[in-house]
Amino acid sequence: MSLNPTSGPRFPILLVEDDLAIIDIIQRATRACFPEADIIAISTFEEAVVYLYNLEGKGPRLLLLDVFLAGGQTGLDFLQLLKAHPLGKLLPAIVLSQSARHVKDAYQLGAAAYFTKPFSFPDWKQFMLDLRLFWYETATLPQTYFERQQELLHG
Repeated sequence: MSLNPTSGPRFPILLVEDDLAIIDIIQRATRACFPEADIIAISTFEEAVVYLYNLEGKGPRLLLLDVFLAGGQTGLDFLQLLKAHPLGKLLPAIVLSQSARHVKDAYQLGAAAYFTKPFSFPDWKQFMLDLRLFWYETATLPQTYFERQQELLHG
């Protein structure tokens, strides 16, 4: 399989993760195995809400969401907020965690998938290859267009 960076359209992925080491490894694995993807890294619940509230035009095609975030609110809190929004419910959310403890909660809140985080760089590369194969090459996703005045917090 050839990974030609100019082979297809860009695929923005919103990553909500507070661990800088995980952000770095995901970005490196993405460059190596999913060249069409553009990672938009955000580290807190509040920053994620502000990002989506201020988004204008095409939105991300996929959300990678850590369960535990710095601050008082979790990734699952963000998922609940996102899925209550008419456009947010169209965004597939993949929840990532160190354990499988929150699987049921994530799916009940509308997650498309739940994964325990890989531990090694080769495992992260395989994760990104699998992500690319399914979400970029196989699945058909709706394109969402955001308008700045759409209030994410109040639908």
